[in-house]
Amino acid sequence: MTEGWGPLLVAALATLLLRATGLILAWRLPATHPAIAWAAAVSEAALSAWVVLALVSPGAFPVAVRLTGAGVALGTFFLTGRRLLPGMATGLAAIWVADWLLR
Repeated sequence: MTEGWGPLLVAALATLLLRATGLILAWRLPATHPAIAWAAAVSEAALSAWVVLALVSPGAFPVAVRLTGAGVALGTFFLTGRRLLPGMATGLAAIWVADWLLR
């Protein structure tokens, strides 16, 4: 196996195992159970960490473009009643448009 694919495969399988375990447990627990609240908090924290890394890590897009996308995403998030998917979709679209305009 090419270097790098082994750890990626192990991480993907571990993630799938954890998700399957979570689904099995979630079907048996009420929505108000503390374990469900904890899982929601952990997933939101992981997403927040990913967003911060995407903003500050060196990458293909300049920092100004990434911050523009983050601003659009945040605005859309609040304008749509705190819905995450529209915010992330418009933020990504804003990154692409801002990058295209700056090139």
